[in-house]
Amino acid sequence: MKRRNEILVGGLLLVSLAIGILGTIWLVRGGFRSGYPLYSIFRWGTNLKVGQAVRLAGVQVGYVEDVQLRDDGTLVLKMAIEEGRKIPRNARSVVQAVGIFGDAEVALLGTPDPRSYVAGDTVPAGAAAPGIPELTAKGDSVATIAVNLSKQLQAQLVDSGGLGDMRQTIARTNALVAQLAVIAAEQSRQLSATQRTVRRSLSAVDSATVDSTLRSVRATAANAAALSDSLRLTVAQLNGTIGDLRGGSGTAGKLLTDTLLYSDVRRLVTRLDSLTLEFKKNPRRFINLEIF
Repeated sequence: MKRRNEILVGGLLLVSLAIGILGTIWLVRGGFRSGYPLYSIFRWGTNLKVGQAVRLAGVQVGYVEDVQLRDDGTLVLKMAIEEGRKIPRNARSVVQAVGIFGDAEVALLGTPDPRSYVAGDTVPAGAAAPGIPELTAKGDSVATIAVNLSKQLQAQLVDSGGLGDMRQTIARTNALVAQLAVIAAEQSRQLSATQRTVRRSLSAVDSATVDSTLRSVRATAANAAALSDSLRLTVAQLNGTIGDLRGGSGTAGKLLTDTLLYSDVRRLVTRLDSLTLEFKKNPRRFINLEIF
């Protein structure tokens, strides 16, 4: 009797365990929930399993009902979308990692759209966000670049004596700065001495001498102004005289403006020449000299 009870208890435990496992699988596959199917095709779906959540805008709208690997190497994903949930027509399906334990889910990324997918439609696959493998690859490339850079720095600064050159350059720069400081101090001292000399020179100037000099300058300026006025008056008088000459006023004006004067003078000279020749030929005609 005791053994029989043990067998019954063991059988009940096995049946309960089987019912629990089957119920869990059934619940994962949707349980009593009804919905409509949508499909997506992926080239890569890391850790994609049946029962994983399908989310739209962060809200679960369904689950993964089936995952099939086709002969061409692509994954055909069947999603069960809850009744009453509308998926925008511009949505794209992306496999996203959840947490750090390798779990995944399907995210439907889209913007508000009055149109929506209907049962049996295929949602195009979108570009997935970088995952841990991509980040690891990026980290490896960054580490490789860092190693190469450190090698170059070691070759340029350590092996070739670059650090020594840098130390020498810094030392020379410090020496140059010190020299510049000395030069600046000397220039400042000389400038201060020059300022003191200028102040002494300015204080040594007699104000009476300055006033006398200013009065002399003013007198010279007044004399220059008077001379300028006299020159201006003389020029005006000369201009008036020249105007009178051009207008024919007075004897000089008539001489300058008489157009027949040249002809008269020319005839007079001609007559004088002929008279001179006649006098040379026959002087007695002009001079009658009798001596008793």
